[in-house]
Amino acid sequence: MQEKTELNFKSGFAVMAGLANAGKSTLLNQFAGVALSPVSHKPQTTRQNILAISEGDNYQIVFVDTPGFLHAEYKLQQIMLNSLNQAISEDADLVIFVYDPTAPMARYIPLIKKLKDLYCPLLLVINKIDLIKDKEETERIVKTLSAELKFKDIFYVNAKKGEGVKELQRAVLNYIPFGPAYFPKGQLTDRWERFYIAEFVREQIFLQYGQEIPYSTFVEVEKFTEDLGDKNYISAIIHVEREGQKPIIIGKGGSAIAKLRQAAQKRINDFLGLKYRLELRVAVTPQWRQSVKYLKKFGYIND
Repeated sequence: MQEKTELNFKSGFAVMAGLANAGKSTLLNQFAGVALSPVSHKPQTTRQNILAISEGDNYQIVFVDTPGFLHAEYKLQQIMLNSLNQAISEDADLVIFVYDPTAPMARYIPLIKKLKDLYCPLLLVINKIDLIKDKEETERIVKTLSAELKFKDIFYVNAKKGEGVKELQRAVLNYIPFGPAYFPKGQLTDRWERFYIAEFVREQIFLQYGQEIPYSTFVEVEKFTEDLGDKNYISAIIHVEREGQKPIIIGKGGSAIAKLRQAAQKRINDFLGLKYRLELRVAVTPQWRQSVKYLKKFGYIND
């Protein structure tokens, strides 16, 4: 068997960039082959960079899901924007520009300006092709983008159904450089179980609650037991910013939080492959999205 060396092994980071709700998380989950990144119909579901490691005998591609590009209005959003900026300017060996043809072109202008400074290959991915009704309009969009940015290749995909994803993944491999693997063989991601437990609870909050509730919440895992068989359990706190949000999360007679707990518990059990009893409680933590203290505690700011 030929030894894997930097001369015959490819590895690198393929960073996805796009507006909020462009389908980056759905695309990452397709690359991973498992529902790794939280997905909802609401924008800003992804708050931190999430890695999915795809590998073969002679390659390891680290796909990076980033928060959607936005105009930052508070500290948490600025951190989200910084995560995207660092990923595309410092970490990327390749950038995948995920474009939603249903979004106004004007919203993409600030992101396009950032992508002009790239020193690595750039691929354009037109997502949600099932929603495209006017192909001529799509051709105009591609022509406009191509006049602004230098794409190595252009792909049309339906990330939700997986259409075009395999072809895209093969193309990504072509542009990944030669080098040693970044992670041990068989590793799916760089995050621990506690991170995904919190993300899956937050995902259900995005799916089940409206208005400002999802954006005002953070999920903190207090306890996570293992090796207890049927007695395995997880205890988590849902932080909200205002007293009036707490009864909304709980619902009449606890009905809303019971529905949330049931859905999140199933998501967690399916992902971890074990049965856990999930316990949830709600705490009011005023203005945590603007607090350096809490953003550090919740892992958004590293010392």
